[in-house]
Amino acid sequence: MILLTDNDILVKLAQCDLVEEALSVFQCGLSECYVLDSAKHSLYLNDVEKCVSRRVGCYQTYDRLCSLVQSCRELGAADDDLDFMDELLQIDSIDAGELLLLMHAFSLYQNRQPYLFTTGDKRALVGISMSESARAKQILFQRVECVESIILKAIQIYGFSHISTKVVHAQAIVAAEKYDKVLRMAFGAGRDEDHSNACLSQYLAPVGQFIRP
Repeated sequence: MILLTDNDILVKLAQCDLVEEALSVFQCGLSECYVLDSAKHSLYLNDVEKCVSRRVGCYQTYDRLCSLVQSCRELGAADDDLDFMDELLQIDSIDAGELLLLMHAFSLYQNRQPYLFTTGDKRALVGISMSESARAKQILFQRVECVESIILKAIQIYGFSHISTKVVHAQAIVAAEKYDKVLRMAFGAGRDEDHSNACLSQYLAPVGQFIRP
């Protein structure tokens, strides 16, 4: 399996200390996880203060994020396919990093190689689902994991109490403006497993066609 990962999901898993749990969901090790070679720069990993203030919201997350990114393998340039790239450029919600990851996924799809696409930003997925790019929809169909789908599956493996404890702890130590709003709604005081599952599932619904079963 080749795991294509964007910056958002790296940050959110590090904030909640759910890297090992996510690997259990993926059924792979970090040696099979790939990130863009620009990740360490765009996440400001060479500047702890900038990374904490602009990206992760606490020092504990910074340490975990550094370890995570350094343990993953790096993706180089993707194969050029100007027609497909032009299709993706017509979708406003896809940023430069997601464009590169999608180009890699397209290459893997064409070469019949296994892959999984993970993202913490569902705007791009919603944009693709509403676009006219049949190829983008095809390469992502049932091959995507988001933070919400990972947590739902991790609850099945580890139990609600284990996952909830970690997510709630992250809420307490991460700067509020850097913490995921959906996770804040799904977990916390007075929120049980049924509430969390319903909240996460509802947020996944618009991109359900892409989520790995």
